[in-house]
Amino acid sequence: MPRPRLFRLLDAQRSLTLVQAPKGFGKRTLVASWLHRGGAPDRTIVWIDGWRTDAIDASAGDEPCLIVVDGAETAEARTVLDRVLNVLERRPSAIAVVMVHGTVDLPPVLVSGGLDHCSMNADQLCFTLEETEELCRSRDLAIAAERRPELRSALGGVPPLVAAAVAVLRIAPAAPFTAERRWGPALERVVADYVEPRLSALDRHTRRFALEISVATGVTAAEARDCTGDESSDSLLERLETSGLMLGTYDGVQRSWSWPAAVREVVLGIARAEMPEYVDESLTRLTLGHLEAGRHTAAAGYAVDAELWDVAARIIDDHWSHLVADDFEVLVRLLRAVPDPVADGYPGLAAGKALFVNTLTGHAMLGIEIPFQTDELESLGARAEAADALHIGTVQAIALRMAGSLREGSDRARSMVPLVESMLAHQPDAVTAQLPTIRLQWAIGMQLAGDLAESTVQFEQAHRDALTAGYDFVVLNAAGSLAANWALLGDPERVDEWLAAESRVDVSIGYWDEMIRIGGRVAAALSHLDRLDLRGAEEELNRLGVPSAGEELWGLIAYAHAQHALTTGDAYAGLTGLHRIVDGHRGLNRRGSLSQVLLTAAEIDLDLALGNGNIARAVAESDTTGHPLVVVVTARTELLTGNPEAACAVLNRISWPDSGWQRAHIEALLIEAVACLPTDRDAAVRAWSRAVDLAEALGNRRVLTTVSAASRRELSAESGTPMRDDLPGDMFPGSVPDVVLTPREREILVQLDSGVARKDLAGKLFVSNNTIKTQLRRINIKLGTDSAVSALARARELRLLY
Repeated sequence: MPRPRLFRLLDAQRSLTLVQAPKGFGKRTLVASWLHRGGAPDRTIVWIDGWRTDAIDASAGDEPCLIVVDGAETAEARTVLDRVLNVLERRPSAIAVVMVHGTVDLPPVLVSGGLDHCSMNADQLCFTLEETEELCRSRDLAIAAERRPELRSALGGVPPLVAAAVAVLRIAPAAPFTAERRWGPALERVVADYVEPRLSALDRHTRRFALEISVATGVTAAEARDCTGDESSDSLLERLETSGLMLGTYDGVQRSWSWPAAVREVVLGIARAEMPEYVDESLTRLTLGHLEAGRHTAAAGYAVDAELWDVAARIIDDHWSHLVADDFEVLVRLLRAVPDPVADGYPGLAAGKALFVNTLTGHAMLGIEIPFQTDELESLGARAEAADALHIGTVQAIALRMAGSLREGSDRARSMVPLVESMLAHQPDAVTAQLPTIRLQWAIGMQLAGDLAESTVQFEQAHRDALTAGYDFVVLNAAGSLAANWALLGDPERVDEWLAAESRVDVSIGYWDEMIRIGGRVAAALSHLDRLDLRGAEEELNRLGVPSAGEELWGLIAYAHAQHALTTGDAYAGLTGLHRIVDGHRGLNRRGSLSQVLLTAAEIDLDLALGNGNIARAVAESDTTGHPLVVVVTARTELLTGNPEAACAVLNRISWPDSGWQRAHIEALLIEAVACLPTDRDAAVRAWSRAVDLAEALGNRRVLTTVSAASRRELSAESGTPMRDDLPGDMFPGSVPDVVLTPREREILVQLDSGVARKDLAGKLFVSNNTIKTQLRRINIKLGTDSAVSALARARELRLLY
């Protein structure tokens, strides 16, 4: 598999490139594939096995060459390096790549910078998320996209582990993780098959040392001696590294070694079975030592390893702000490990699990009653139990949201706001460090329920508080979500502000990174569309892809794709894609939710673009929300099907300036302008001029394309205002057919659909056979059919029977 980031280091062709990693990490494959791709052109390649140190001295001729030393053992590495450096000193035209099965202390000439060189270590050879995803794709591994980051994280990117996992899961497809996000049986077997043979291959002394040192996540040789009392710790650690059980690094001063987390879990399990007292005592000592030294993340990790649950819970609860700001991924793993009964004794910790782990089924907090009324909550905010109530209410809000009760979850979150305001006024020290993340979760719930105004307030407060606290993941999530809100409302200028705020946080949040950037990408796609930058929109949509099954913002992604299809004139593909996404998210498409509103409006517009007036009307009539987005497309349905007065009547249901939905407001003005044009030109000009002014103020060009180019020209001429001539063609037809059946015609079709034979219709409806023939003829003319059977099929297609 090509690895461009590592190829770039080799492309530099420094005098010496040192590749240090255990056996099986792909050192030889990396260098060989780089050469096969065309690396080191114009050089003679001299490939030498690492054990043939004598061959190095005679390896360089007069011509430019690349000396590749393949796989030197750690114990021989200094001898190999000294010989290579000697050759490079004698032959300046030569360069070298030396691969070592572990890390080594560098010769003085390299430490001092006396030779142009670079070094790759085991961490660099580990697969990144992008490389893991590329490996999955190249091997046609059918694993959900959201599971690939988990796979990389669980296996630490260790090349032989990731490659083995991909191979096993491809041959015998299985869920790599359980519902609790623990390893599934397939991954357990992969890690065990990696660890057990390597451990068994060690001599008794080294194996014992490996089990003893497994209590520590990482050590220097001196720390290993302190931990085990073994004076030969240096060479023992080198053996563990060469075997691939541990990974080494060199910081220019000393070497250190660490366990890949998956490997340590297996080795520690074996150690616990063979020497339980030693493991328990060592882990307790490490917990207390790191806690005393102020290393809270490490202390909490060792407490979890030792199953000192109350100690771990207390550390997490007391040092939440540090953990969430600096070690977010570690925090999530710790939260997942602490048992629910323990977490329930720490309401802040239980709320943290609800925020990031979603272990909510049957949660004890769900049955605790806390006040809903504002005055009661304001009073509670001054009392000692306020913090517990805040965490309980937050857990309940998230549980309702995860259960699909979006409206109830939003209401529960909104009810917590006066409690926090009261706490900030009366006992600010009692307000938890989790408040930025709590506000973020409230805002997400409100957004999903369609309460954009309130969610915007909470996102802004979460963003402000998170900036102060240094919670990058909250800053990123809140900024992107705010951009999404303003993009849905139709304000590209505000979108730009929040996307700029998002871009200022130039960090990766690991597994969560892709998920928390979805809002910003949706916003960017819609903003590009509003400015008619179709290429920019397409790039963002390609990054978003098709929403995964569990993605909460799936509806926003589907809406962005649908709007792109409308704008580019590909309504058929847009409607097909929309139906496919909705079918895959039936359980999340709740009535009254933001997704349901967005996709109902998008479906109506796509049907209108395709000339499906009856279907558009049927979808519009099924809506019970009265949401501005649906109201405006319902009015457009009336306008395009030849009912301008009805269109104006529909628009009068909403006070548009007060709705907050700027794009919908502009579209409503445009519909009003076209509807009034034949009968009231003054009203048409007023509506048109106001729409153009608002669109220009917002920098929203696309909204003007929702009326036909002919109408734009006529209204522009009537108002005396110049019209842009660089707008694309019509988004909708000038008129949309709308089949209207009389009550008697519909009754005939209903009877036929229920199974009544044609010859029996006259008697059933108490009319003559000639009357039935006449009415059936009219039905066929209206539907463009030639028989009762085809008329029924067409009526069903147009939703005239439902």
